[in-house]
Amino acid sequence: MSKFVFTLSVLLASSAFAHIEQGTHAGLTADGQVCSMIAGAQTFENNMPHPLNERIALTVNGHAFVVRHPAVIDVSTSTASFNHDLFEGVLAVSGGAKALVVKMAHTADFEGPTEYTLIENNWKTGEKKSFTCTGLKFQD
Repeated sequence: MSKFVFTLSVLLASSAFAHIEQGTHAGLTADGQVCSMIAGAQTFENNMPHPLNERIALTVNGHAFVVRHPAVIDVSTSTASFNHDLFEGVLAVSGGAKALVVKMAHTADFEGPTEYTLIENNWKTGEKKSFTCTGLKFQD
């Protein structure tokens, strides 16, 4: 019986995991330019399948990110959870940071990424820039 319960719990938990297919997801920027992200492997920290441990390798504009669901922690309500609608990753770069935020859809017709925003923030100079790639579609 315990094998059945374990298998059932793994199957139910896996429905909470992202559905970002490995390969290229392409869309358009606000000015109509083609943009894309390349999705690599999905892994779990400590080999424990759980949305808080989920990691996905993504490459945007030659920058390799490992993204995760952002934690949702609220001391006032004793909440410790995650935002299933986003993936985020950040890279330290000389003078600042680059961040990638991926929005996810969870509908009966589609489960996956819909857009991403790449942010560059140079703390030393104060320069900030970003672009958003919308309408992501899986290519291969």
